[in-house]
Amino acid sequence: MLNDEDKEVAQALINKLSSGVYECKEIYGSLWKGVKNHTNFGVKFKATVVAGKLVGISLGERKSNNHQTYYVL
Repeated sequence: MLNDEDKEVAQALINKLSSGVYECKEIYGSLWKGVKNHTNFGVKFKATVVAGKLVGISLGERKSNNHQTYYVL
């Protein structure tokens, strides 16, 4: 799961989005370049969403390219 600081950043980014379907890289936008290990971060992000630790977002479908999507409400 994401640490407290990463959860705060994620929640702030989610709060700014319009409702729709997004991948992690779309949620994070220009900040995505600063993520060292995208796969590892994605696993932690997904676990945080599934655990209900972020508001206004839920797990979406996995795309054919194996990228996870999320529904922003």
